[in-house]
Amino acid sequence: MKPFYFGDSRRPLFGVHHPPRAAGRRPGVVICPPFGQESLRAHRSLRGLATRLADAGFPALRFDYRGSGDSAGEPEEARLEGWVEDVSAAVEEMREATGEGRVALAGLRLGAAAAVLGAQRVGGVEALVLWEPVVDGAAHLVELRRAHAEWVRDHAPGAATAPDEVLGFTLPAGLASDIGELRLDRTSSAPSRRTLVVASGGGGTRLWEGLPGVEHRVVPPAPVWLHAEGMSRVLVPGALIEAVVAWVERALA
Repeated sequence: MKPFYFGDSRRPLFGVHHPPRAAGRRPGVVICPPFGQESLRAHRSLRGLATRLADAGFPALRFDYRGSGDSAGEPEEARLEGWVEDVSAAVEEMREATGEGRVALAGLRLGAAAAVLGAQRVGGVEALVLWEPVVDGAAHLVELRRAHAEWVRDHAPGAATAPDEVLGFTLPAGLASDIGELRLDRTSSAPSRRTLVVASGGGGTRLWEGLPGVEHRVVPPAPVWLHAEGMSRVLVPGALIEAVVAWVERALA
């Protein structure tokens, strides 16, 4: 793994590059994380995905959005449009690093939505992997706020809660508004040649079902973004990761 900064030098983004284990030029994969606690809880799984992609010969790039993690910016400044720009910057960084115009994007939850919007922005994305994508942003906000209220009730009853906080992370009004307006199911098609929509149990979303180049797959339940234990124990869904890597190998052959 190689940690580094990339993008605009005035507001650099922090990334981790996973170089391929084998020599040769192959398309890279940019991994887009979810938001807040979901990102923390899924960190091990997304790192595991990047490692397996590198083992299979695909360079992989994980990164933090502006205002999050080790990237520049304040959490209060976060906007979905800014994250889409960050995805675009990560795609361009990967293309420059590999010398390959072809690139794939893989995103989890809100990161999957950012991957879709980023692919629309930069164009020419070869493949998309959308793991349990947030399709209805307003419903996602309800889920986040319900989870926050339940945590406060169970762990800090009677405590005052800030309206711009969810599970310990700042959710500024602008970002909340952006997420509330998000509806991936109102886009007419996937912005890539091939797309895999992964549901980890329960049937999941049927985004773009029946459209050419779009596949849906249901795998054994692995909601790594929901379990706090994922931060202290290894809860990496091996079967899901192997299925995604195998699909990427076929999509980028």
